[in-house]
Amino acid sequence: MVSVNPSGDALLQLTLSAIVVGYVITNEPGFVAPSRESPPLGFQAFSDSPVGTVTSAEVIPVSSLLNSESPIRLDVLSRTPSSISNSPANVIARHGSDEHLARSRPPSGHHSTTPAGFWPLENDQEAMLMGHYIDHVALFFDMCDAQKHFTFEVPQRARTNITLFNAIMALSARHLSRTSSFDTFVADRYYQICLQTLIPALNDSVAINDESLLAATIILRLLEELNIPITGDDPRSHLFGTHAILRAVQRRYDLNPVDTSFRQAIYWAAFRQELWISLMTQRPFQLHIFEADRSIEPANDSTWADRTIAHVGDVIHFAFGEGKHSVSRFNRLMEENESWRRRRPDSFIEFFHQRDRDGSGRNFPDIRCHADAHVMGRQYNILGRVLLVVHNPTIPQLGPAHKKAKMEVDIQVQEDVRTLVGVALSNERAFPASLVACFAIALVGDRFTNRQDQSQLREMLIKTETRHGWPTKAARSQLEEVWEWNSR
Repeated sequence: MVSVNPSGDALLQLTLSAIVVGYVITNEPGFVAPSRESPPLGFQAFSDSPVGTVTSAEVIPVSSLLNSESPIRLDVLSRTPSSISNSPANVIARHGSDEHLARSRPPSGHHSTTPAGFWPLENDQEAMLMGHYIDHVALFFDMCDAQKHFTFEVPQRARTNITLFNAIMALSARHLSRTSSFDTFVADRYYQICLQTLIPALNDSVAINDESLLAATIILRLLEELNIPITGDDPRSHLFGTHAILRAVQRRYDLNPVDTSFRQAIYWAAFRQELWISLMTQRPFQLHIFEADRSIEPANDSTWADRTIAHVGDVIHFAFGEGKHSVSRFNRLMEENESWRRRRPDSFIEFFHQRDRDGSGRNFPDIRCHADAHVMGRQYNILGRVLLVVHNPTIPQLGPAHKKAKMEVDIQVQEDVRTLVGVALSNERAFPASLVACFAIALVGDRFTNRQDQSQLREMLIKTETRHGWPTKAARSQLEEVWEWNSR
């Protein structure tokens, strides 16, 4: 199993600093506004008050925050009441009802001083948001975690940790605003309140060792991912620098190889987030700090699923890196991919498999699996194969042989994409499977030439955004252009 462990305090502090200075609220091109009439998400809605906007030009070098001798732009990090009077959070506070808006907690510290913490909640909306996180959002992080840390442990920690509580509220509100008519500004308000306790934590040597703050970092990053399209934009200027957290893993592991399962769950979540960024940008996967067990020795089902995630990281690094022409590296990765399918536990065998739902030969298969780990292990393994087949360095580049090889690749890719979509549709409880399918559609959907196939893939993208809030508008627009729908 991949060993995931945290690092020294300095890099964790570096990451928390990156969060504060790197968050830029924008109206992303892939963002689909809720059905209700409301101003677009972000500071642009208040363009008449520029002092409330943190732009990319104001992003502070993280080193400045860590060096006490450096002049820190406190006017950006800690706005005075007058300078933030026109921010979305405060506009909501002035014009909205307290019954429907996020509310600030006592700013005296990061933790509650009572054993019961903040529970029971006194606000119906907060109770609703917590329930929504537990029932509909936590699986984003727990997809391969048998212990479901983000479902069970994170809410309990949020009971006494205000920063983590507000991070959950912000993400839950953002997800609701992406899947319903819920007010888009509620998430912004919780985000602003969350920063009020994150910023002081930057200089708190005790707080920066808190696993709850680390979990809040990952949660807030997913909030930003929900605002960024699968393709068509470089997310690195918008997302949190969790790569810094992951680099910290190796340093702390060298000092103390023993770690908690909760920290491992946090870093696996961050690892998968970096995986998506590499796919979005089609750049090499740069996180190579894990001592990944890529063996096919007996292990529990979660470990087998995790192995496929580590494998996809290797494949992405090969496909988009300098070694993409290495035949030996390609053959080794393809053998790893095939070995996983041959040697995986019998528990991964689906309990129902119907190749074609309607007998048309063009529909998605019905493949039902027992557990989330079985679903996600299959999805990541197939995604890895798709990437390898497309980036096969042995494919002839010219002549009739090239055309024949390309046709064979397209047939294999189309079959794999149909399988990915079929698995996602057949196991809707494991909704992260839909995200894997949508990434595959965005990356290789151009290889489908039949209009019926194209329509089905487009429908899958729409369904995923509608049900789960994952932005697919940019991917749909790009595919429609490649498919030449507008010219038909």
